[in-house]
Amino acid sequence: MDLFGEPDAPEPPEEPDEIVEAIADEPEGLMLPRLSERCFGHQANETALLEQFQAGRMPHGIILSGPKGIGKATFAYRLARFLLKQQAADPNQDALFAEEAPALTTMDTSREAPVFRQVASGGHADLLTIERAYDAAKDEYKGGVAVDDVRKVNPFLRMTASYDDGWRVVIIDDADTMNRNAQNALLKILEEPPAHTAIILICHRLGAMIPTIRSRTQSFSFQPLPKDIFEQLLQIQGHNLEQAQLDTLYHLSEGSIGAALENIEQGGLDTLDQILGVFENYPKWAWPEIHSLADQLARNGRDSSYESFAMLLPWVFSQMIMAKARGQGIASAALHIRSIETLHKQSSLESLLEICENLKGHFSRVERSNLDKRQAVLGAFSIIAA
Repeated sequence: MDLFGEPDAPEPPEEPDEIVEAIADEPEGLMLPRLSERCFGHQANETALLEQFQAGRMPHGIILSGPKGIGKATFAYRLARFLLKQQAADPNQDALFAEEAPALTTMDTSREAPVFRQVASGGHADLLTIERAYDAAKDEYKGGVAVDDVRKVNPFLRMTASYDDGWRVVIIDDADTMNRNAQNALLKILEEPPAHTAIILICHRLGAMIPTIRSRTQSFSFQPLPKDIFEQLLQIQGHNLEQAQLDTLYHLSEGSIGAALENIEQGGLDTLDQILGVFENYPKWAWPEIHSLADQLARNGRDSSYESFAMLLPWVFSQMIMAKARGQGIASAALHIRSIETLHKQSSLESLLEICENLKGHFSRVERSNLDKRQAVLGAFSIIAA
């Protein structure tokens, strides 16, 4: 029992065989965040946190903010392993800040280290992970992090750490989906956090966090991956694409490797080719071809292809809008075809904006009301042709 009457931290459970095998057999490509040894493209944030740690000014509350799929969760687990490793390697924390201590340059943790395996298996006694619950009946994640889950943080932090003066780490994924009650519950903890505590909030929409949480945490902004790293990661992942396809995916995913992999999995590049094939007939429309495309996308088992279509068609117009607003050519090489360039040149910024907003509203209504997908495809091209 600790001084607060809470039980001591339990011994970590044995690592599940499948987790151990996943770590041992990890390819050079991307892994689930808690299994990934490396994090690409965010060295500046790593350096800043290492400097604060070595200076004895490690923030107790940390927000990792930025678009989805760029490595924030991977970075969070990397930071967690680093902190938890320090207590195991040298429980005398004061020694870390001695003048003779060498400068820390990396958060690397060997895959063979016990702390890596414990974090990967979800069995480290000093790490609590909170995320949106999975609803098996609906086969989807719930809309937000539950307040009851957030309330687990306080008793967790009051438990005795595995080591004297050891770190205790909490990772809350999709923290921006917490409702006001959940955020207020977290706020009470952030106001008076225990020593050697790091609460890491992974946030895709910083503005969704209440101001009082933002004022009691330190925010680190994560930017979309540079194009060269983005392309390397796709190649490491085994996707040997042509340069034009890599360029399209980069613009389409806005530098998010997670979004790019999802697009590949859903056949997004093929769907885009079909869309551009229809546009080849502009300013005339080959309606038999459009009906054929609508039939394909409405078939059973083609949900992911339809979802790609509903995302890609407005994206084509968003690319034209950005180019028109900047007075430049269209950025994505995939859209450098005569028909798209003609449409872009002949259309005003206002008309492109209107079409794009109408398409987004159209697809939103279809999804909300579960309308017929075939009619949704035909209706989308009717909006463009109007």
